Amino acid sequence: MVENAGKRLRQLLLIVVLVPLAIGLAAGLAAKTTTWTTSSGGSVTGHAGKAGLTDVTTHSAGIFCTSSTAHVTLAAGSALPGAGLGTLTKVTFAHGCWTLAGGHFPWRVNASSYAPGTGTTSGTITGLHLTFADGTFCHFTVDGTGATADDGTVNFTYTNRTGQLKIAAIGGNLHIYRVKGCGGAFRDGNDVTLSGTWTITPKRTITSP
Repeated sequence: MVENAGKRLRQLLLIVVLVPLAIGLAAGLAAKTTTWTTSSGGSVTGHAGKAGLTDVTTHSAGIFCTSSTAHVTLAAGSALPGAGLGTLTKVTFAHGCWTLAGGHFPWRVNASSYAPGTGTTSGTITGLHLTFADGTFCHFTVDGTGATADDGTVNFTYTNRTGQLKIAAIGGNLHIYRVKGCGGAFRDGNDVTLSGTWTITPKRTITSP
């Protein structure tokens, strides 16, 4: 019995020693901040082919443009934070989709993860606000939690090899507000996604760390 009691005491002491170490290690890992490196900063331009909005609440309506241009400013250097790694200062869409316009710039580009095997950065673009007008027939606003909240969010990937910034057609929090007309094709509160692939020139390389 004395031997068993001693064994239990040793086990208890081992737990007392190891648990704080494990907690400290977990806290250290949680506190570690991912940093980013860019080959060069400054202003770049992205050109896309087909880009536009899709109503994912009804799956029956969409607005697609034949082309789009994005103006991006990227931070330069190393040990950069992912939040605000870049900004979109302007996004324009071709008139083939009537008048779809981005507004309330800048939109923030926030990097969150990096896949070294493919050289792909993933993250979010935040602060989105768009408007659509088709003459006098259809008008609406696209944003996040409200018509003037300026907190629309989409997911993106950027691949170093191709220089392509791709906005995913899934995820995000975009909704339609202030609908006028539109024949019922779009309704207030409907979920929408923005999608497109912009080829960046001059191409930049983003890595982490």
